[in-house]
Amino acid sequence: KPGKDNGYPASASFIHLGPCRWSYPAACRGGVDCGYMVIIQAGYLFLLALALAFLEVQIEGAHGWAVNLPCWRPKGGRWYSWLYTKVMGGKELTGYHLGVFSFAFLVLHLPYIWGVPWGIGPELQTLSLFFLFIVLWDFLWFIINPHYGIRKFRPNCISWHKIWIARVPIDYYGGVLISLTLRAFAVYRGYIPDFRSWFFVVGVFVDLLLITVLVVEGVKRVRVK
Repeated sequence: KPGKDNGYPASASFIHLGPCRWSYPAACRGGVDCGYMVIIQAGYLFLLALALAFLEVQIEGAHGWAVNLPCWRPKGGRWYSWLYTKVMGGKELTGYHLGVFSFAFLVLHLPYIWGVPWGIGPELQTLSLFFLFIVLWDFLWFIINPHYGIRKFRPNCISWHKIWIARVPIDYYGGVLISLTLRAFAVYRGYIPDFRSWFFVVGVFVDLLLITVLVVEGVKRVRVK
């Protein structure tokens, strides 16, 4: 049962996108449709990813992965740098990315500071959402970057994504797979009942991505004319 043995809180925040009777009891009692709550909260996370992508575009410009930024880079082949490079598909460890990833990770954990009870179940869902979030965030960087866009999202235009499968960076497959695996473990252990909310959130992200691509490409065409 929620809030007892399985580590799932009796009430939760935007990061716990589960069935409404578990995640949104207050909203449901107030007459708010819980499906709409999931849409609103997933939409909020999309806007957060969009804001972070916009900020990074202003900082990095056309030179992705902090290539021209005066940030910390470990020297001498340190083990943690080697491990990071292997996990991230050949990308260099930088202080800039360590900072922005840590920021996003801490933001997704803010509800626990605000009083949402922490547990293994909620943490698994938070981590699952985090890996989805960073894939979304990275892709948005290319979509809204005036130096790239959807047409230049390919291997010969992006040097720091070194391994691609079917025109998609391998990192994206890895992020989605880790997210789904964490969710599957939470379902297997009985912390949450099923995968429905995970696929629902992915669907919201994909829909908003399509809208963003259409808007950005439409703006570009208007400017050309």
